[in-house]
Amino acid sequence: MLEQAVSNLISDDATLSRKQLAMRDRESELLLIACSIVEREGFAQLNMDKLAAASSYSKGTIYNHFNSKEDLFAALAIQALSKKIPLFKSALDFEGSSREKLIAMHAGMHLFSKLSPILAMCALVSRTPAVTEKSAPERLEKLNTLEDLVVSFGDKFIELGQSSGDITLAPGITSDSIVFANWAMAFGTSSLVNNATQSSCVSRQHDTNIVLQNLNFLLDGMRWMPLSCDFDYQKTWDRAEKDLFGEEVALIENQS
Repeated sequence: MLEQAVSNLISDDATLSRKQLAMRDRESELLLIACSIVEREGFAQLNMDKLAAASSYSKGTIYNHFNSKEDLFAALAIQALSKKIPLFKSALDFEGSSREKLIAMHAGMHLFSKLSPILAMCALVSRTPAVTEKSAPERLEKLNTLEDLVVSFGDKFIELGQSSGDITLAPGITSDSIVFANWAMAFGTSSLVNNATQSSCVSRQHDTNIVLQNLNFLLDGMRWMPLSCDFDYQKTWDRAEKDLFGEEVALIENQS
């Protein structure tokens, strides 16, 4: 079922008309411009007037794509989730133990947050009441569908850990709670590392893979085997970057 959902997501283009493809390409262009505005001025300063001024399209054309700036935020979140799903798929196919696959997923997520920090933050912005109350219903439906797919991937990592015997859930601990803990750790750590570089708490972690460090704290606490004291997961992280995410690593290096 998970494989079919991903296949449907990837094959959507084949069912689009020429006009629909043109609309999709124009929307992608507008989302790219919106990201550049947020990068310069912040989320609070993004509005339809600024988007029109920064693009070659009229406000009327822009409103054909987004019914409000809140709907625009939801569209950015959809784009973010659409980019994340292939990373999850690659990590599930990564060669290694269940914990190594999960670490590969976190490596991909961290690279995504470094390459696209605005899109990464949209996971939070798009779920605020101010956005959900004013977004188009069909936009929210697609956002919910993609988010459910991402959560299903999270469930799959837990299932692999359980079926391999690498982790046994303690009484009262559910797959839902572990998926959320992983998401919260990954999102929170990457957000701080990428956006709070002047914080003394962050700067004290100089030359430390903070995401992997925090992930090992979390997974060791869950007794997800092998423990980090018995296995070098930095090598796993490095292998995932090399084998799965070489293109993303190269893009980041070129930005430096």
